[in-house]
Amino acid sequence: MKPSGLIRSTLSIFVLLAVAGCSLFQSTPSEPEHTVVGEVAGQDITYGELRSSFYTSPVQDDSDPEATKQELMEFLDLYLIYRAKVEASKEEGYFESEEINEELSRYQMQSVFPYWLEMRFRDELLDELIERSKVEIGASHILITVPEDASPADTLRAYNRLMEARDKFLDPENEQEFNELVEEYSSRQRGRSMGDDLGFISGGWAVKPFEDVVYSTGVGEVSKPFRTSFGYHLVHVYDKREAEPDKNYSHIFFRSRGAGITSEGAMKRAVEAYGKLEEGEPWNEVTRQFSQDPDTKKTGGDIGWIQPQRYQPMFLENIRTLTEQGTFTEPFESEYGIHIVRLDSIRTYASEEMLREEKYSRLRNLPRYRENRQYTLRNVRNSAGDSLYTANYELFLSKMESQNTQHVNELEFSREQLNMPFYKIHNKTYTLEDYRDFVLAELGENSAPYRHNLLDKFRDKKTESIIVDITKQEFPDFAELSKRYHEGLAVFALTEDNVWNYAAQDTARLRAIYDEDPDRYRYTKRYRYYRISADSESKLDEAREVINHGVPVEEIREAVTGLIVRTDVINSLADFPFSHLEGVEEGGFSEVFEYRNRNTMIYLKEIMEPRTMTFDEAFMRVVADFQPIREEEWNTELKQRYNVVAYPERLEALLREVEL
Repeated sequence: MKPSGLIRSTLSIFVLLAVAGCSLFQSTPSEPEHTVVGEVAGQDITYGELRSSFYTSPVQDDSDPEATKQELMEFLDLYLIYRAKVEASKEEGYFESEEINEELSRYQMQSVFPYWLEMRFRDELLDELIERSKVEIGASHILITVPEDASPADTLRAYNRLMEARDKFLDPENEQEFNELVEEYSSRQRGRSMGDDLGFISGGWAVKPFEDVVYSTGVGEVSKPFRTSFGYHLVHVYDKREAEPDKNYSHIFFRSRGAGITSEGAMKRAVEAYGKLEEGEPWNEVTRQFSQDPDTKKTGGDIGWIQPQRYQPMFLENIRTLTEQGTFTEPFESEYGIHIVRLDSIRTYASEEMLREEKYSRLRNLPRYRENRQYTLRNVRNSAGDSLYTANYELFLSKMESQNTQHVNELEFSREQLNMPFYKIHNKTYTLEDYRDFVLAELGENSAPYRHNLLDKFRDKKTESIIVDITKQEFPDFAELSKRYHEGLAVFALTEDNVWNYAAQDTARLRAIYDEDPDRYRYTKRYRYYRISADSESKLDEAREVINHGVPVEEIREAVTGLIVRTDVINSLADFPFSHLEGVEEGGFSEVFEYRNRNTMIYLKEIMEPRTMTFDEAFMRVVADFQPIREEEWNTELKQRYNVVAYPERLEALLREVEL
């Protein structure tokens, strides 16, 4: 039975308070905070506690202070009875319920990563993005693709290749340019190097691990090899300059490659279009007449706010020459074809707040914001204090080398070795045996070859096991949210047992309510229908003919193939598609119409006249009527049991003095 009436309002206030927001306390003068406005089980309920819970219940509209004060007055009784239910839940063991605690754990694990993001990382990431967006860095990179689960040998091979390239570039006797090394050392895809000269990049234009290295490498320097999800990279930073503001552009595009197309011919057309623009013809008309970009031709060639990571350097360098809105380039050739580009607008910010708002909007769409799991786990490890016993990890790897196998289930360890400490976090130490067993479980019964990334997975799993405790330690508000959510779950289960289930089981009371006025429980006029659909109207004609010749509509799918049949009872013909039954008599058909892309008709099987329900038919309605009665009775029992006392006069006097 679903909650209703007073039950629903109580649960909406308290079960949801844990997810309504993170700012639990709003400041008021210190003395009013401690004013006692009620008592439950001998414990004082203060105005501060009441107000805190009021503002963490579903969003309150405090635009009208007087209305808000009235809502607070009404909230007092609800909150006191809720605290009594919390006490009852504790006494009756609901806080120890396995089901409730599993739900609490799910909530905490679902909440913990976004909580770290909102409370700590968001501002860090935003500040970093804003600072990095102020400069553009010219960079090239060598990329060697390496799967995330690559073996240590494959990883080492890629690392050594990049170190070889780095040594060559730094060797004063070697005259090779970095871009030559890009071609020589990068992995290839369809014959092309996967490394490249990236041109100038800025904050948010690359995956964060790559961007972090670019911004920490000085001009003229070469990074050490590093890993991203794409593989291993070596970055050369060759320039750095102040970033320009975001700009919106339009272009007129001419294909310069393809069957029957020459670069010379395309440039000739571009020069013709440029001449028309110079003569004053409207940009949009010239675009419609000349542009060969089907995606932008009808919108004046609009290519939007340029995101440099999506465009080749030659194109970007040509459009960068535009500095005034409304000006356009001469025809130029890029990696894509030939263009004439116009600068439409330059983004400016009226305030620092507007800048942060726009950058935050951009940040939310970046993978680094959505995929914050590793960022969180690293910070949790820092807070908890973790350490890897490197010598014992090297022992594990050396066993594979000395025993000439990559299959962990074939490795032999002594009991002393298995008992060696392997990893420690939050004062808990895991042994080499723990790591071996984890690896075996990950690799499965057939024990696939060992993967280098299993150590990271092991550390992540052990970090997740303590992440809730560390989060509560770092953020007291999260501990409070978890506590309130736990209370809400317990009260929900308690209410379910004492009101909803109780109401459904008290058959004598339900029968008495029904017998008091059976006519309260009536069916209105109802219609039993069959909706029949088919790909063709001829199939519906066949179905109609078969039913009219005596085949029961319940058997129509056996008699005519290719039909979709649905049946139900409704009490109104007002809504589509049932409005097609208006004027149809019992045993008749509606006209054929289209419904969900199929030819459809409705057969009206039966018109059922209004009547009083039997007790069994009305049962759920009677239960719904009994629930608020039972809730009120139970609340009275709880008030007596836990000595619930309200002091509305104190709250009213206090609200006259304070500002909300």
